[in-house]
Amino acid sequence: MKTTTGAELHLHLVELSVVHAAAEHLSAALPGPERAALHGRYAPGRRRTQAEASRVLARAVRRRAPGRPHLNVSHDSGLLALVQGAGRCGVDVEDAPEGELREVAHRFCGTEDRSLLAGPGGARLLWAAKESVAKALGLGLRAGLATIHFTAHPGRAWAEVTWRGSTAGLRTRAVDLGHRHLAVTAEAVPRAVRLTRWAPRHTDGRWSLHPTASTAGLPEISTSD
Repeated sequence: MKTTTGAELHLHLVELSVVHAAAEHLSAALPGPERAALHGRYAPGRRRTQAEASRVLARAVRRRAPGRPHLNVSHDSGLLALVQGAGRCGVDVEDAPEGELREVAHRFCGTEDRSLLAGPGGARLLWAAKESVAKALGLGLRAGLATIHFTAHPGRAWAEVTWRGSTAGLRTRAVDLGHRHLAVTAEAVPRAVRLTRWAPRHTDGRWSLHPTASTAGLPEISTSD
């Protein structure tokens, strides 16, 4: 099927284990009021560090990106992901065990998802794909994951999204990274998906995030359809 190719997407990844190690001894490089607000919301520990890492990464990406790009952030227990695009976009990473997700699959899947759910890792793939759509819609779980479906297998190609029985104007691609699934949603099949990995750097008693490596593209998320 012929599809319209959209602008590039940029995917930014951070291994949270190294961020947690930095945060044990240093504060996040965030403005004082923003850091104080996070400290008021989260107790010291992993959840606070994950929230701080999301804010630090988003600020760093915005400084490097021209214009006002759309950003969307997700994390699981070990990976932080941020997708950057010219239009609506969403990302989700999920490392929950497949068995646990299958036990509750009736809550986020419908009969239209039966063939996708039957495949290896189908529950985790569908959860990640649907949540990335819900975030691109700007609604999160309020979108109703059970009302989101795909006209093709998002693990094999950029699949067109339907929501509440109508075309949503979005495409989704999901990849199996072995111990987690990562899914990205955009308004069109992107011309390319550019990958940047980030890691902490210590400056003046605080940690910030800096790019450590980039690739020309992310081969697992091809732009073929």
